[in-house]
Amino acid sequence: MPIILPQGLPAKAVLEKEQIFTMSEQRAVHQDIRPLEIAIVNLMPNKEETEIQLLRMLSNTPLQVRFDLIRTASYLGKHTEQSYLEKFYKTYDDIKDKRYDAMIVTGAPVEKLAYEEVLYWQELRQILDFARRNVYSTIFICWAAQAALYHYYGLDKTNLEEKIFGVYEYEIKKKRVLFKGFDDTFWVPQSRYSTLFREDVEKIPDLEVWADHPETGVNVVTSKDNRLIFISGHFEYEPETLLREYERDLAKGLNPNLPVNYFKEDDPAKGVRVRWLATANLFYSNWLNYCVYQETPYDLNLLSRKKVAKFGGTSLSSAQQFSKVKDIVFSAADSRIIVVSAPGKRFEEDNKVTDLLIEFHRLQNILLDEDLVEEMSEEKYEEYVFQRDSVFQVIANRYHEIVSDLFLDFHVKQKIDDVMASMLDEVDRDKILSRGEYLNALLMAEYLGYTFVDAKDFIFFDENGEIDTLKTYEAIQARLGDLSKAVVPGFYGSDHLGRIKTFARGGSDITGSIIAGALNAEVYENWTDVDGVMTADPSIFQDAEKINSMTYEELMLMAQGGSQVYHPDAISPLMEVGIPIIIKNTNNPLSDGTLVSKERKV
Repeated sequence: MPIILPQGLPAKAVLEKEQIFTMSEQRAVHQDIRPLEIAIVNLMPNKEETEIQLLRMLSNTPLQVRFDLIRTASYLGKHTEQSYLEKFYKTYDDIKDKRYDAMIVTGAPVEKLAYEEVLYWQELRQILDFARRNVYSTIFICWAAQAALYHYYGLDKTNLEEKIFGVYEYEIKKKRVLFKGFDDTFWVPQSRYSTLFREDVEKIPDLEVWADHPETGVNVVTSKDNRLIFISGHFEYEPETLLREYERDLAKGLNPNLPVNYFKEDDPAKGVRVRWLATANLFYSNWLNYCVYQETPYDLNLLSRKKVAKFGGTSLSSAQQFSKVKDIVFSAADSRIIVVSAPGKRFEEDNKVTDLLIEFHRLQNILLDEDLVEEMSEEKYEEYVFQRDSVFQVIANRYHEIVSDLFLDFHVKQKIDDVMASMLDEVDRDKILSRGEYLNALLMAEYLGYTFVDAKDFIFFDENGEIDTLKTYEAIQARLGDLSKAVVPGFYGSDHLGRIKTFARGGSDITGSIIAGALNAEVYENWTDVDGVMTADPSIFQDAEKINSMTYEELMLMAQGGSQVYHPDAISPLMEVGIPIIIKNTNNPLSDGTLVSKERKV
């Protein structure tokens, strides 16, 4: 269960590095408790046996769990009485309008068939699409994991001559929330005639391999946001499950191999060596706690809600500000796409990273201009080199400091160094200036555990330097439409030749509003360093008051008149489709902010 910490407590960063779940007081105030709603799609022939195994796993939590049992309507197995199915099971038509916190889809003894040959394949595809829309986190087991990876990502299985059969030891590749409390290795029962290999899975950017084995292929794979979890083995198996399967195969005359690492000293007469149940219970407990309970909204109707939130430079100027942003993002279960600016000023005399990049570009252009260099003295040349390298180091240090203070892994620092090193040969102004947002988005994605998506892949400018709206909207919907949690750098996109092109200053507002418009978001949040739109500049007029509600037109007039709170070009994409804007303060998130919509709210 989470520990509630006061804002700014230094211990927070250390605890988070150790994957101890913490919660801000702001989030705790808004957290409601209710039973978890879980659907179990049972594709196994012996329904009752599988029910017991899975419900045993789900029982190891202090949370209340309410579940629905789901079966296929297009295929009725012969191993379970029809009266039993009608009494305790529902079909897709019964649940298609419901929403669930979580779902489990079991395996099925059909792995030798092509997916399209499975009698209930079309119905299962409906259920898989339902899971993406109406379920927060889903576990797919054994064949269901392979089928889901095929349906969602086009990954096909590899059929095997001999069955993978036994209990295998896996080394943990990613020790994160699902494996919290695990040792370095763990054991899982396996029973299947097909597999997927690590090198194929890793070609999909949205997938992560948590554990695999050279003999069995991948064992635990997830989407980057942990909402899709694919398990090739059977954590849920009872001690005797593989024994019963082995005895059935013997009775059929199949001459099966002994299950690997299963019997004591490989002798069935000496009994089963059980070494997976403790970690099995822990795995399901971690899933329910960290991937379901801590993430789903109290009102499940909000599962389909879309939100885009943009954080400005002052909101991301330091590690302390990053921590505030994380609290804000994690306090709202419906936050989906996060748009970030480059780091702003930490204090009055400080420099914005974008201003430093402008200066770096100026010096870089001088040093890479052969005609200018030829005319200057060696002493003058060395002076420019020193100035450029000094600015370069100041920029790098800003990011290194954030990485260090957030206790991010060393590989993140290496990414920063690689990007910075590439700038030493770069002369293109837009490419150089865009690296401020690019690096901040990389850091934020790593810190939140979200997917990083580069804006150059879906924000497109035409030959005249204007936004290609149709191409951009189609690309946003294709790239971001199915992602539940992503971080995007603001301020730039690609021109008609594929080169980086930036907006004017303040362009991260435009990036955020375009994304919100393309995704038809219900709300667009703009987080800055003031409580909302004020009646006057509060640094000059002490009696300035916050405006609670205003229209798009009123905000447009203020922005065109010089108000710095919002970029004028970022209003139209939202005004055209009626998406409300909420302007809020990262340093005072409990303030209601200013709501901008078609009409003033009383």
